[in-house]
Amino acid sequence: MLMGDLEAMRLHEIYEGIQFTNVMDVAERIVELMRSRKFGKPMSAADWQWLKLTCENQSVLRKLNRACSRYISYSKGWNDIDSEFLRSGSLCAEAVNYLREIKQDLDDEAKTAVLQATDEVMNSEEMAELAKQQAYVDLQNSYEEAQTDSAKRVGALADMAVDI
Repeated sequence: MLMGDLEAMRLHEIYEGIQFTNVMDVAERIVELMRSRKFGKPMSAADWQWLKLTCENQSVLRKLNRACSRYISYSKGWNDIDSEFLRSGSLCAEAVNYLREIKQDLDDEAKTAVLQATDEVMNSEEMAELAKQQAYVDLQNSYEEAQTDSAKRVGALADMAVDI
């Protein structure tokens, strides 16, 4: 019995402070943050970090997409639709679009950073020195090949001269 109490206490400690929110709360927060950003209100670093993490969270994206599908493929009579139903569907769709935009921006920034880093490495002095060293090695190898070919030709000509 005591063991069960300890396990329950551990679970309580683990879940303490975690707030469980539904998908509509998440959609409302996303849309609220993005609308305030569009109207020039600066976003806090914590809010921006939350948005970046949310756009990577596949569970949230799946739930938002499922909610959008539920509102778009409505199977009851269209006369039964109320304004709250339309608002909820619009909110979910808007949140999904904002998350896609953020994800695309983050991906574009990452690609740009990789290209810039690659360009810096390719144009660095170290790369120039490596290219010079490789060119020198290639020149030495071609010189040795030419010497070997020349020695073979001279040897073949000498053998022909002896045979004559």
